[in-house]
Amino acid sequence: MADKLNKQLRNLLPWQQVAFCVGLAERMYPNYVLFSEGTEFGGEATFRKMLDLFWENLTVKGAKVNFETQSEKFEEAIPNVADYDMYGVYPALDACVALSCAFNAVLTKADDEAVNASQTSIGTVSSFIEATSEAELTEQEIWQDELIQQELAFQEELLTLLDEQRSPDLLKAVRKFCRNEGISNIGISLE
Repeated sequence: MADKLNKQLRNLLPWQQVAFCVGLAERMYPNYVLFSEGTEFGGEATFRKMLDLFWENLTVKGAKVNFETQSEKFEEAIPNVADYDMYGVYPALDACVALSCAFNAVLTKADDEAVNASQTSIGTVSSFIEATSEAELTEQEIWQDELIQQELAFQEELLTLLDEQRSPDLLKAVRKFCRNEGISNIGISLE
């Protein structure tokens, strides 16, 4: 299933690549907030602002955003794993990686950023499953886990949504879908 997904991701139009990356970052946002609040790292306002700027750029015709400048600002909100002795820094960093993929898709026009964001999100879920399991799991057991299956289904559904004609209404629906009622890819809820 992952190979099929990667093939579809490589065929996305540039706006779809960006929307896919931002969508995954949106879904992973609760992971970042939990880490940020728990460590008093800060940064959640910057992360939220970057997400909002991407959504605005995608939905508002003629919206102008200097993504190079915003990318530099965003770098300050990326935690350094070496500074924290806790698991929560990893899902937070992965959320930053997904959003960085969106920046790269805009700034470098790279066509593999959606694949990178996809693999990062799947990796977040996989490492969470391993970290919370009492027993050592095989790769097959991880891939059969309900959380991984939900992640793959979410990404497939996101791709299906993005297969429509680009419009503000479509992108608003994509954003709402990716917010996933405030529940992240590893089940973190801000409510």
